[in-house]
Order: sequence, then C-alpha cells, then structure tokens
Amino acid sequence: MAFDVPGFLRRAVREPLVHFLLIGAALFVINGVINGPDQGPEGDRIVISEGRVRQIAESFVLLSGRAPSREELQSLVDDFVSEEVGYREAVAMGLDADDTIVRRRMRQKVEFLIEDGAASEAPSEPELEAWLNANPAKFGKPERRALRQVLLSADRRGADAMKEAAAALVSLRSGADPAGLGDPSMLPAAVPLTTEEGVASLFGADFSAAAFAHAGDGWFGPVASPFGQHLVLVLDVEASRAVQLSEVVDRVRSDWIETRRNEARDAFHARMRERYDIRIDWPEPWRGLPTTPDPDPVTRPSPEVGE
Repeated sequence: MAFDVPGFLRRAVREPLVHFLLIGAALFVINGVINGPDQGPEGDRIVISEGRVRQIAESFVLLSGRAPSREELQSLVDDFVSEEVGYREAVAMGLDADDTIVRRRMRQKVEFLIEDGAASEAPSEPELEAWLNANPAKFGKPERRALRQVLLSADRRGADAMKEAAAALVSLRSGADPAGLGDPSMLPAAVPLTTEEGVASLFGADFSAAAFAHAGDGWFGPVASPFGQHLVLVLDVEASRAVQLSEVVDRVRSDWIETRRNEARDAFHARMRERYDIRIDWPEPWRGLPTTPDPDPVTRPSPEVGE
C-alpha cells in the first residue's frame, strides 16, 4: 500500500505531542541565543553572556526599584561567578548526589566545608591575646558620658529656636532650673553613662559628636539635632580603657574564628577562580540594560573576572 505523505503530515500537524516537541525545541534554541553557553557545569570555562548580565540587572531592578550602578552590577556579576564556581566545585566533589537543592545551596555546601575546616582548630590563649592586642578598638571599653539636656523644639519655635536657646543658656548658667526651661518631648531629659554610639541612637550623630567632644564644665550649646536646639550638661565621664583577655575572651574567640572562616572562604574562591577561564560579555555601552545616570562612570575597558 502506498504511503500517503501529505496525509501523514496533516495528521502530524494536528498531533498535540508534535506541538509540544516543536515548542520545546524552539525554547531550547531561544534560551541558547539569549543566555549563551554559560549554563552547564562541564568544562573549565565560564562565560557570562550579555543575556545573563541583562538578567542579573533586571533582577536587581525588580528587587530595588532602580537600575544598578556600574559598580553594583560588577559586584552582582562577580557574585554570580562565585556562585557558578562554587556550584561546579560542589558537583566535582560529589556533593550534588541525591540532592535537588538549587545551585546557591551547592555553593554554600562547599563554603561550609571550607569554613568548618578553618575553624576546626581552637585558638590558643597566646593567639587570642595577640588578636586582642591587634584589635584594641574592637574590644576595648569606649568612653561613656552621662548627660542632661534641654530641648528648644524646632517644630514649636521654628526659626526662633536658635535665638531662644541662646537666651535659655544664659539663664541656665545663672542657676535657673532646667526643668522650667525648654519644650516637652519624648526624649530623655537625662542620659546615664552611655557610649557615643548609644547617645547617637537617641539624638543623632551630630549631637553625640558634639557632646563627646566638649571638654569644659557647665552648660553649653546650642547643639543641633533633628529635633531642634539643645543645651547640654555633661554630668559624668568614664574614660575609655583597654581590657584584659579574661573580660572579653568569648568575644575575642568568636571574632578570631569568624575572621579565619572568612579568610579561608575568600582564599578558596580566589584559588578556584584561577582554575577557570572566565569571560564576561559586557554590553557596550550598556546595550539593552536599564540605565541610571552614573556620577562616576567607569571609562576603562571591562576587565575579565579573575584578572
């Protein structure tokens, strides 16, 4: 019996399975054109295509509501490269066996192994002592001050706040009761011994800096804050001091271990990147990317990651 080719084609065109296969093939081709050959873990070459860079930039836009700067996009692409490298190393080590977690989790597995190896040996007391001595600002006791303040509110007094604060300062220096001056607010009238950072959390960084820089006695000001003009009295000062290891041994040990973990992770990524030929096809100039004016545009040629 003769084979009816036109009839076969007509039946194939109506067959849903054929439609499915054709659509799948088309999507495969389109994906290859858009994203390029940077999807598979095989080989030692990593290519970040223009399509992938655009995708990274567009994801940033969806999350932040704005386009990334050149430096931000460079950081995002670098992180994607680290993710790809970590994923491939995890696969090479067999960490993906019977595991369906996404590539980011695979990268984390490798990093956990590296970090745990770096932190497996507990630091000795001489090492902790040396770490404490090398980081005195991190572990020392900072200066603390106790303060009294009177607020002349900017909301209540407007442009007259500064002038009226100066007049109130004269009254305070003459012995006036601070409780009878100023404006009511939710701010504390007195602050117990507190660090500069703690005072800044209440009154703002400018107020805190002025209060901790003042070296004289008595009331002083006006000192500006987001709330208005303040008159300030330093009630007590506890000077900063170094600490003994016994006072902060747990903090020093935790910081030492965390630093070793971070150093081991960063060194691992640097070594692994040297094993790959990494190329990033930057769109030039930002072709097809959402744009934001860059106050400091990068004029040099885009470097290949790993250079």
